[in-house]
Amino acid sequence: MIQWCMFGGYEGAWGPEAKVYFTMFGACELHRPTLARQLLAMQRSDAGRPAAGRKIIITIFGGTEIKCPTLAEEFIDLREAVHSGALDANQWDTWMVELDRWMEGSVASFTLFGSFEETALPSEDEEVESLALHRHLGNINEDSGVVLELGVGQGGAQRQAVIHQAVMVG
Repeated sequence: MIQWCMFGGYEGAWGPEAKVYFTMFGACELHRPTLARQLLAMQRSDAGRPAAGRKIIITIFGGTEIKCPTLAEEFIDLREAVHSGALDANQWDTWMVELDRWMEGSVASFTLFGSFEETALPSEDEEVESLALHRHLGNINEDSGVVLELGVGQGGAQRQAVIHQAVMVG
């Protein structure tokens, strides 16, 4: 499937299917699934097989950004997957290594006179607002919220460790 974006903007979810994103004189913002959702997709696929949905991103005179979920979204999805028994939090390190291997080579990009960002973090304001909202709604308890606050502005392994620790505390 092809997603065209010319002289305009597109915002959408980063789905599991193979897809070509073509952006010209415009902007494309894609929202990456949470780690828990990626782990569940990896479990459903055949072991050792690369990510089923290879993405090809072509950006000409525009910008494409693949945005990470907020810490609150990551925490809630992971907590639910652990509580349902779909994921075992004690195997976190193993899961992260396997997920990196599974996702390897899943994105190919070509950018000409534009920009491409593969792991854009939510802004500090987005993170703080999301944490405050979910605390207010009761989706995040105080102890987990304090741990998640440490992950604001962090990426990569630090962000993953904070999410895991928040689930273990909560």
